[in-house]
Amino acid sequence: MRGRHRIVVEALRGVLEEDKVALTVRGFDVVGDIAVIRVPEQLEAERFLIGQALQRRLPYIKTVLAQVGAVEGDFRTRNLEWLSGEQKTVTFHREHGCVFEVDLARTYFSPRLLHERFRVAELCRYSSAQERVLNMFSGVGCFSVMIAKRSSKAHVYSVDLNPEAVRYQLRNIRLNKVRDKVTVVFADARYTAESLLRGCMNRVLMPLPEKAYAYLHSALAAIGPEGGTIHYYDFAHAYKHEDPVEKATLKIAEKLGIQSRSFTIEYGRVVRTVGPNWYQIVLDIAIV
Repeated sequence: MRGRHRIVVEALRGVLEEDKVALTVRGFDVVGDIAVIRVPEQLEAERFLIGQALQRRLPYIKTVLAQVGAVEGDFRTRNLEWLSGEQKTVTFHREHGCVFEVDLARTYFSPRLLHERFRVAELCRYSSAQERVLNMFSGVGCFSVMIAKRSSKAHVYSVDLNPEAVRYQLRNIRLNKVRDKVTVVFADARYTAESLLRGCMNRVLMPLPEKAYAYLHSALAAIGPEGGTIHYYDFAHAYKHEDPVEKATLKIAEKLGIQSRSFTIEYGRVVRTVGPNWYQIVLDIAIV
């Protein structure tokens, strides 16, 4: 984000007073040809100038939107305000050989999970076994499509309850030509894991930190008797002297300790910082 902060600063020099430039946004997300920024409250009156200046600095950006408030609701949608360029929220985003059509106003998408999508897809690609994968919170299908695109041995059951996300997911499956390798399930993830696909999976993805902890028992129910892996995402609070991955590991160990199956934490890392002393983490949990 330091590089993007520098881009914003350079774009605003000569547009805003120097003391206001110092207050400006620290970074921004780029999804396809749309930039999404957060404008500090002190600069709200200048938000359209900021959008126009950023678009002049980055010619490949066709639209600049401001995210107003936090991601909210069961479908994790953003409240977006148009600032500059084309008035749209739909774009095509490309990463690692895949293309995703996304409506930023009606579905959740984060370009900051690029590394995780690729990492999990590569684990499936180099697995020695056929992969039966459950993506419990699939959104527009990014994890699911990338796994199907990169692995010849994986079939993904891709679950979401947002009808708009499911609609775009079906488009993305067609766009990336993986219709025979992804089954889309428009249903509640808990019901799907505990009933429809109970005991059938050898890999479960939980890329929804807000709900993963509450749904962990459901993910465990989907793992077959031969065992498998749960990719668990959560938020962890940690001060400078604390390790957020270690804190999350202890939290999960306590919850899984009362279950009947053995487990080990094979991998953990901080995915990104989400606020002061708050981190998004991932744990790869091996279930025996």
